[in-house]
This record gives sequence, C-alpha cells and structure tokens, in this order.
Amino acid sequence: MKSKRRKKKIPFLILSVVMLILVSGYFYFSITNRVEALALAREGKNWGFIDKDGKEIIPFKYEMAWKMSESLALVKKNGKWGFIDKEDNVKIPLVYEDALPFSDSLAAVKTNGKWGFIDHQTRMAIVAEYDAATSFSENLAGVKKDGKWGFIDKSGEVVIPFEYSSAYLFSEKLAPVGVNGMEGFINKDNIMVVPPSFDFVLPFAEGLAPVNKAGKWGFIAKNGKVIVEPKYEQTWGFSEDLAPVKIEGKWGFINRKGEEVIPPTYEDAFVFLNGLAPVKVDGQQGFINKDQEIIIKFKYDYVDAFYDID
Repeated sequence: MKSKRRKKKIPFLILSVVMLILVSGYFYFSITNRVEALALAREGKNWGFIDKDGKEIIPFKYEMAWKMSESLALVKKNGKWGFIDKEDNVKIPLVYEDALPFSDSLAAVKTNGKWGFIDHQTRMAIVAEYDAATSFSENLAGVKKDGKWGFIDKSGEVVIPFEYSSAYLFSEKLAPVGVNGMEGFINKDNIMVVPPSFDFVLPFAEGLAPVNKAGKWGFIAKNGKVIVEPKYEQTWGFSEDLAPVKIEGKWGFINRKGEEVIPPTYEDAFVFLNGLAPVKVDGQQGFINKDQEIIIKFKYDYVDAFYDID
C-alpha cells in the first residue's frame, strides 16, 4: 500500500495508508546532508521524526504529521496543515484545513472546504473545487465531485469520468474503484480489469493487491486470480516481499506464498521499508528487522515506516 498513511479503520477504501497509507502514514536518517530516510513517531500527544538509530531529528512538537516525501513533511500545528523540510524549516505555511503529502510534484490541499492541488512554490496548480481527493500517483489523482469519483491529470483535465462510488491511488497501472458498493480495479483507459466483486480493495504493490471478502483479507494477482485466500483480519499489503497480517488479534508477516515468515506475536505492525518494520509490544512501538531483531526499542506511542525523504 502506501505513500501509506496508517489508520485503524477501513479507508475510503481503507483510508486512510497507508498512508499514513494512510497514511499515511508515514520517516528519515540524520540531520546532516546524508539524511536518507526518517520515520514519523508520536510521544504522548506530540508528533516528530526519528532516524534509523532512534535519534530525534524533527522535535516532537506537532499536533499531527504525515510522512516526508519530495523532501517535505506534512505537519499540523494550531489546527492547520503545512510543510517542513528535514531540518524543521517551514517551507509551505501552515494555513490549510487538510492536506496530503507531495507526490508527482503536487500536494492535495483543502481550503475553504474544497480540495485542490499546490506545487512546491505554493502555487495553486489545480483549483480547489473538489469534495475529496487522493494524492497524485502515476500522474493521475482521484477526485470527488457531486458524490462521484473520477480521475484528473496534472493539468486538471478529467481523464476518467465521475462515475465511481469510491476510488484510490493508481499503482502498477491499476486503481481501486467502487461500483454499487463493491470494489475492483480499472486501468488508465477506464477498463475494468478486475471486476468489482470485493467488499474492499487496496492498491497493488509488488504484483499483489489486498482484497476483502466477507470480512477477511487475502491477495490477488492483476488478472484477478486469488493468490492468498482471504483469511486474515487485516493487512497493509506487500513491501520488500513481506506483508503484515493480523491473525486472531495478533500481527505477523507472510511471504508471497502465504507462508508465515514472522509469527503473529505483535499487537500491531506495518510494512517493511528500508529493511525495518514498525511493531507494537506491551502498548509501545519500535522497529524490528526481518530477523526479528529489535533495532529501535519499543518506547513510542506510535511509529510509521522509514520512508525515503526524496
């Protein structure tokens, strides 16, 4: 899934990434010019960013934040959203009602109750006229108008008509969409490649997409073939050849064959990025590697994955 902003509920599609993908959500290395990746973290009510040594890089002073992308992190303070760089300098003023991280050189922002898109110079590249929006991905963004979702290109031109009940990011040339309460996948020619026969779907990653049927999650290939039978309580999709899955209230990781590689022993988990995955133990979160070694100790109220800065 991804940019993934993470939330503990099913998004538009699960939305939230994954981010945070939700997620989100949500990420980086040290304060020098060699910073490569940072992770969003929360201590108490405040959000900041840490490096892979667990060092605080951006102070824990924000009301909320999303991952850093294209060298900017989305942060919230005094009820408004804006963007900072890796050294905590404000690059785009915190004036927006809501926003999404930069992707394809544009960021979705909400102003006066409507969504549009700004560029890195804070110019309104696409006028704020939509009721909802996703980030741009593969040069298209999902936008909602008059109760229906469609897709626009970076000039603001409608490429896929407003005819879907839900929509999410294009990934690997396919996008989740909803029709009559069920979800499937279209391509960029607006051809339904995977029929809307699932309760929920998430974008493709590494050739597989999470799908939900009758309350259980599994994985399909791009031809719609079920690769891993729906049997999991939750998942966030594949990254670095592993997917976090929830089984009987606990999280572990499976490979592309559906085999358990890391047993379901964690209270929470998110995807591996840059070799590390956030997991929760005894109510606190930290990071493990693929050998289940603790790399950053469990001391945070929330952590997201280590996303690259650029």
